[in-house]
Amino acid sequence: MEIEVTIEILTPIHLGSGQADVNVDAEIIHDALGFPYFPAKRFKGLLYESAVEIFEMFDLAGIPTENLSTLADLFHRESTSAVQLIVPNFYLLPLEEYKKFCAEWKYLQATYPNFFEPADILNAYTSIRYQTRLEKGVAAEKSLHNMRVLNSGEKFYGKIELLNGDAKVINLLALAIKNIYAAGMKRNRGFGKIDCTANFAAGTAEKIVADFFAKEA
Repeated sequence: MEIEVTIEILTPIHLGSGQADVNVDAEIIHDALGFPYFPAKRFKGLLYESAVEIFEMFDLAGIPTENLSTLADLFHRESTSAVQLIVPNFYLLPLEEYKKFCAEWKYLQATYPNFFEPADILNAYTSIRYQTRLEKGVAAEKSLHNMRVLNSGEKFYGKIELLNGDAKVINLLALAIKNIYAAGMKRNRGFGKIDCTANFAAGTAEKIVADFFAKEA
C-alpha cells in the first residue's frame, strides 16, 4: 500500500544538516542543487515519537488500544514483525515532478553558472534568523548566533509504502501522522510547526481517525 503524505510548513523550520560556514552557524539540509528537503530518517523518527504519545494519551484517557498495532510490530523495536514501513525523503514537489524540476535546474546551473547557483535557490526558500543571549538585559559578548530556516508556507510531498499492514497497523499509522505537529530545532520558541495529511486506500488519515473514535465511542 502506498500512502501519499504531505507535510505543510506552518512556521519557519530548521532541519539541521550539522554543517556551518563563515556566514551561517547552523545550515539546513538541502540537496546539491540547493533545494531543501525533509529527510526520511527524521520523519520516521517523528512517526515513532508520535505513536508513543498516542499510547501514552490513550492510557491517561482510559481509551482501549486493542484496535491498534503495537509499536514493536510497526517500528520493529525488538520485533520480527512481517510489517514493513518504508519512508522516503520528502521533496518540494511530488517525486516525478521533482525529478523533472531538478533536471531543468541542473541544466540551467550547468549552462549559466553565473546566473543560477545552488545558493540562489536555497536563499529563495529560506531566511536567516539571528539570536543572542542576554545577561542582565544586555547582549552577552560573542553570543550572537544565526541559523537558516525554511520559510513557512512550503509543502513537502512523499509516498510511504506499507507492506503486510492490517487494520490495526493502519489505525496506528493514521493516528501517528495526524498527531505530528512540530519538527526541527527551537520547537519551544515557535519554530517548526507543521501539519501532516495522508491519503490511504481506505480514505484520508482524518477519516480513518474519525472512524476509529466513532467505533470506540
